[in-house]
Amino acid sequence: MSTNIVPISDLRRQASKVVNILREGGDVAYITQHGRPAAVLVNFDQYEALVAELEALRRSQATYAIAEEKGTFTALADMAQDFGVDDLAEQHDHYLYGVDKS
Repeated sequence: MSTNIVPISDLRRQASKVVNILREGGDVAYITQHGRPAAVLVNFDQYEALVAELEALRRSQATYAIAEEKGTFTALADMAQDFGVDDLAEQHDHYLYGVDKS
């Protein structure tokens, strides 16, 4: 992801240039005012991707809330304990991290 920091004074003078940079592959432009972050501009494709991801997260949260309310939700940790594998990750994390357990 390409990031650009643009003072608001530069944005006023060169808005077209900033938009072109974003359109041509710069994903984000941080707009500063008095040296501090004030706003963020993103290219349109990045914006659409962010909106789609946010909508998916909201749907997921809604599904989780409904399942929890109906009592049909079971936390993975609870299931692991029910099946007697609650310490499985701890016992076998050396496979993931290459740590010698001996």
